[in-house]
Parts: sequence; C-alpha cells; structure tokens
Amino acid sequence: MNSVYQYSPLQYHFNSALGEVLNVGLLVIFPEQQKVEFVYPERLARLKAAYPNSIPEKTLKAFFNGILQKVALLNRQPEIFNDYQNRPLDFIDNELLIRDESALQFGEVRTGVLYTDDLANIVQQLRHLYLSIYDLDEAEFKKRNEDYLIKEYRNRLKGRNETIFEGKKIEENVKIGDYSFPFAWQNGTYNVVNPVSFDLRRPESIIRKATLNFGKVTLLQDFALEKHARFDMLLAKPKKKTLFKSYDEAIDILSRPSFVKIWEEERIDEYANKTLEAFVF
Repeated sequence: MNSVYQYSPLQYHFNSALGEVLNVGLLVIFPEQQKVEFVYPERLARLKAAYPNSIPEKTLKAFFNGILQKVALLNRQPEIFNDYQNRPLDFIDNELLIRDESALQFGEVRTGVLYTDDLANIVQQLRHLYLSIYDLDEAEFKKRNEDYLIKEYRNRLKGRNETIFEGKKIEENVKIGDYSFPFAWQNGTYNVVNPVSFDLRRPESIIRKATLNFGKVTLLQDFALEKHARFDMLLAKPKKKTLFKSYDEAIDILSRPSFVKIWEEERIDEYANKTLEAFVF
C-alpha cells in the first residue's frame, strides 16, 4: 500500500452570513513519517487589499505563530501520531486548533499519495496551489486599492475647499451595523461612500469581491430604506484588459440594489463636485 499525506487549509471565515472563506494557511500531515508542516503567507497585502475590514494582520500572525509552536512540539514527540491513525480530523482538533465557531478554522482534510521522498517539495507544491495568490508585489497593491480611492476623493474635495472637513458636514469613519465606511454626506439623500478597488490579478477575485460588497449593502437594505440612504460605490478598475469582462460583471452585480450608485475611478472628480454642491459656504 502506498504511503499517503493529508492536508487541510487554514480558512478565515470573514462573512459567515454569505459563506465567504479565504485560505490563509495550510497544514500538511505525513502520518507514516510522523511529521507535520504548517505554511502561511509572509505578506498579507492581497488580503488587506481585497478585504480591508478583515481580521487585523497582527491577530492573524499571532495565530500563525501559535500553530507553528504546536507543530514544532508535535514534531519533537512523534509518538503522538500513533494515537491518530487514519483520524486526521481528531489530530487537528485535539492537538492544533479546536473546531468551534471562531473565524479561523481548518477546512476539509484531503489525502494524496506520497509520490516522492522529498517532503519539502510536496509542501511547496501544495503551498503554491493554495497560497500563491499572496505572492505579489505589496507595493503594487498600495497604488490603487481602497486607500487610494479614499485619498483621491479627499484630495479633490480639499483642493476645491480646504475647510470642507472642518465643519463636519462630511462625516468620517462612519459605522453602520457591522461595517465601516470612510465618508458620508447629506443632500436630501444620506450618501454613504463605499470605495471598492478591482485592481486585482484574477477574474475570480474580482467576482468574489463584488459579491462580498453586494452582500454587505444588501444586509444594510433596511438602513437604506429607513434613512433614505444611498451607497455610492467608488470603483477602481483592473489594469489588465483581459480582466475588463470580469470587471463589467462586477459592476452588474453591484448595480442591482436600487439604493446603490456606481462611480468609476475616472468620475471621482465629478463625484467630488456633486458632494461640494450639496453645501453652501
């Protein structure tokens, strides 16, 4: 009988209502070799860019370090593996991370046939399969993410009126339910500014992010109706032309609620003017 290895992604459940899950780590178990490995992304720029309100990076890294410490201890006590023959779920639950209602949980355990004695190579191939989306230039994300959109909007407002934020006519750091928004302003309609950058690398990332934001505003529908509110989506499009089709699909998804209005990146200047027209100075 061929030797096997077992692996399970560490998943961050950042929106249980929508079933949104993101892989943030990977556990690989080699039962016969009595060895376990845990890998995770060193840089979390993609997570921060796609989900700016996600779990803080320091918290995630604290979890990673805790799991690494447990893995190191298990590898120094190989006899423990004998207690979990063909029971990888029990091994994970009892020795690494209890399965409960917390946001971080190990996912489904899969099994593969050991095709080489180079265990490190297997781990790296699995890491590439599950975590390669994090292997991107962090500086690239900083160029046109949500912070970029917020800065562009703010600069255009202040460029036309330096005191625009002093009278608190424009609200900042607005909390609505479980969500935070950078700005809101009133002109008969309560306009909530929701920046969303689609300057990503993959079509599925664009659609997933659009679905997440659609779900967010849908959950706030009662607020929109009660407060006569509108969510103004400031969007950054992808650089790659091959992703424009997915971007158009994302706009279609976000445009479905009647209380959402789309403002693409090239119209931020126009939107800033609309904001300023609501106030008399």
